[in-house]
Amino acid sequence: MPSTYLMENKVEWEKIIDGVRLFHEKRLKYLKSQRERYWNRDLSTEEAYSTSIELNRKNFRNILGAIDKREPVSMTRTNKVAETVKYTVSEVYWTVLKEIIPRPALQDWPALDVPKKIFGEGLLLEPKEKSKGFVIAIPDANQEPEALIGTKEGIDYHSQFARRLVENGYTVAIPVVIDRSNRWSRGTDRSSRSWLYAQTHEMGRTVTGYEIQKMEALIDWFDQQRGKDQKIGIAGYGEGGLLAFYTSALDTRVEATLVSGYFAPREEIWKEPIYRNVWGLLKEFGDAEIASLIAPRSLIIEYSQVPFYDGNKNNGNKIEPPGELWTHTFIEVESEFHRIFSLTGNIGKRVLLKNDLDQTLPFGSQKAINTLIHLMGNENPRPLSDEIPDDLRTNFDFTARMGRMVEQMVGHTQLLLRDSEYVRDEFVQEWKNNDQEQLRTFFKEEMVGWTYQDFLPINPRTRQIEDQPGYVCYEVILDVLPNIEMWGILLIPKSIKQNEKRPVVVMQHGRGGNPYTALTENNTYYGIGRRLADMGFVVFTPFGNWTGETRFRWIDRIAKPSKNTLWSTVGRQHQQLVRWFQTLPFIDPDRIAIYGKSIGGQAASLIASMMPEYALSINCAYFNESARKKSSVYFPTSFVFHVDSEMPMWNRGHTLEDAEMANRLIFPRPFMVEHGKKDGIAPPGWVEHEYAKIHKFYDEQGKGDFTDIDLHEGGHIINGVKTIPFLQEHLKWPKKIKKI
Repeated sequence: MPSTYLMENKVEWEKIIDGVRLFHEKRLKYLKSQRERYWNRDLSTEEAYSTSIELNRKNFRNILGAIDKREPVSMTRTNKVAETVKYTVSEVYWTVLKEIIPRPALQDWPALDVPKKIFGEGLLLEPKEKSKGFVIAIPDANQEPEALIGTKEGIDYHSQFARRLVENGYTVAIPVVIDRSNRWSRGTDRSSRSWLYAQTHEMGRTVTGYEIQKMEALIDWFDQQRGKDQKIGIAGYGEGGLLAFYTSALDTRVEATLVSGYFAPREEIWKEPIYRNVWGLLKEFGDAEIASLIAPRSLIIEYSQVPFYDGNKNNGNKIEPPGELWTHTFIEVESEFHRIFSLTGNIGKRVLLKNDLDQTLPFGSQKAINTLIHLMGNENPRPLSDEIPDDLRTNFDFTARMGRMVEQMVGHTQLLLRDSEYVRDEFVQEWKNNDQEQLRTFFKEEMVGWTYQDFLPINPRTRQIEDQPGYVCYEVILDVLPNIEMWGILLIPKSIKQNEKRPVVVMQHGRGGNPYTALTENNTYYGIGRRLADMGFVVFTPFGNWTGETRFRWIDRIAKPSKNTLWSTVGRQHQQLVRWFQTLPFIDPDRIAIYGKSIGGQAASLIASMMPEYALSINCAYFNESARKKSSVYFPTSFVFHVDSEMPMWNRGHTLEDAEMANRLIFPRPFMVEHGKKDGIAPPGWVEHEYAKIHKFYDEQGKGDFTDIDLHEGGHIINGVKTIPFLQEHLKWPKKIKKI
């Protein structure tokens, strides 16, 4: 093409995807040095320091989704489990969250078959002497509470740290932690924790956040029971170490914290099991920053082996995203530990424990527990006795107890989902008086995760690949950001006259496609790109970053801890594309439309919401109620049953779904939906229900003719019957429509 460079090498789509991944991997590496901009620590006094980090504590709570209203706590002892001369062990449950009462249903919902309220369950260990204080002892996800006192096998005698604590005179609560089995994952191989992650992310919740609130409810109860000299501590191993660490960072009533088998540099959190992948975590928080939320209180890090994790062990439909857990070197852990001092100075007490050879200690070691006891004010810890209590229960059903814990969280999430339509409307009303560009900024920064990195020079490279009777095809590649390129095919009608400017249709393919997909006649696109070019539209078919299954799904996984998504770079690619269009003399920059199918349809909505430069948007074969599509356990093609669990957006169900995006971010530009009644992307009624909101809004604003829906009899296809006239009308290109 004129004014471009010759494309000399064949484009490999794998390198396009890998370049996006590399961009996000590199971004993670420099976040650590950028975190201080989000903090304003005052090191003058402990009180000033605590006040200065409160905003960061609030931010941490929000990204964990530990934000629900708690019930006034009550503890119920159900059965005596064991008794020794020193203490008794009781089976207990306690109140945690208030039940969500959904408002009247606005559409049909199936009956719930899960509990509606979240409780905590576990063991309560009570010394027969006057209690010296209160401690939450949290096992790993694959450990039962009973194993921490020896009434169940699985934990070495010397690591039964809950028993060591109660024998030293402390009241100890041992909560059940959601496991990594798949017994309740409805036919999938997802671990319970991953199963819950898939449902909670679009609802702005995490399984970790739910469990932290269980710990905080226990702290509420401890607070009721304790005298003024009795301190509250928390200790955990593995997943329990994470929970102890995070809970203490959020709840300042915890005065001493022991973290075992968790603390380390967190820049590769995306390699860990997906349920640990917290939206935007690494932008503001590494483990050292989280530890700085615990200061000026006491923190003990026990360098121990991380629990074994096998993400492939579960049977069922194989959709569990890959993940691993590993023990960092002591040098790595020590380096992160020393960073705490660089952040907090001399504020707070902290200890890093290891063996004499800089190797790991057994978790819950005597050294670690004695240090915890010392920091809670006890100078004379007792050694662990040989007396392991006998379980007085017969045939206790551990599986049923775990099932209750999992299903209660499922129930809470499904209730959030059922009420989310009302919450989205409230969100929209809160923003009603704001400028549209302010809401667009919120959407880009808080939901999509925008990157403001400067563009590279466009450096367009092209090569002619076809010469058809009505148009010429060029393969195009543009530079966008470091390691990121925009690849596609440009169809230029031969009928363009000198100085004439034509409208453009950016035709976005779906999952697994490439720039040639929308030009192919014998697929579900029916050659839509060629048909539009024959009619006189300039057409560009860009490559979408959603080809290659395991290859592309890692992009979201890697991006999310830095508060980015797959769409962060897609938006920038389209910005660069439009910048290039603005340099081409035959393109009218005010008449550029985006029309996409399947995930390309989602792109058409998302990108037009991000970019006012697009004059029109058509969402084909994807328009939906996204929260329901991605979080419901009652719809067989929901993402909870699909490999795409990396892709939901954080808290989108409570902010801007497809209808809200159209009404608040795309309006007043034309917007259209194309959907087949036989398309499994959504069952009958969902699409109509959501689109009705758009039609109503556009009508009320006097723009009813700027929106339409083609609810055709086909399936997951480009139909074109109503969309092509829609393009012609609103892009002001009134040529005859070529018959389908």
